[in-house]
Amino acid sequence: MNRFKQYLPFVFPTAAIILVMILAVRWYRLRNEQLGQISEFAQGIEIEDLTGVEQNIALNGVQDVQTLELESEDETVIGEVRYEFDQDKVKFSVTTSLPETQDAQYQVWLKEVGGRAIRKAFALDMLKGGYTGSAAISDETLPFEIVVSKEMIDDNLMEQVLLRGILEKTE
Repeated sequence: MNRFKQYLPFVFPTAAIILVMILAVRWYRLRNEQLGQISEFAQGIEIEDLTGVEQNIALNGVQDVQTLELESEDETVIGEVRYEFDQDKVKFSVTTSLPETQDAQYQVWLKEVGGRAIRKAFALDMLKGGYTGSAAISDETLPFEIVVSKEMIDDNLMEQVLLRGILEKTE
């Protein structure tokens, strides 16, 4: 029994250290699983590129297209989304006036409204009217938030948010 009392002061600190290590490993695993998970919102999204004709229609407003102004905290950065509903899809084009950059790219993301799920949609290309890009997705995913960000690294993590707006189905 004397021998056991000799080690007793080491038992509780050792147990505490082991418990902290178990909790740290569990936290790390859960954190990585959440970053890699895609919710039902993002899993169901199939993003299609628009053809040149469809993109011109959406950008130039030849048909009856609707417009959504994107919001920004920086007044010098503006953008809009032109969209139309066609055959169970929403076709949309994002046009922005963003400063030219050589070391980064501007990316459009689709984000679940009221949730954390995000999905990279497309990169914006510099054209004569500013940075633009377009796509089409199923209208079943509506409503969703359109987010424009500045990306230094091309990965699946959103970096610096510049513009945002919520696209909702209108009748």
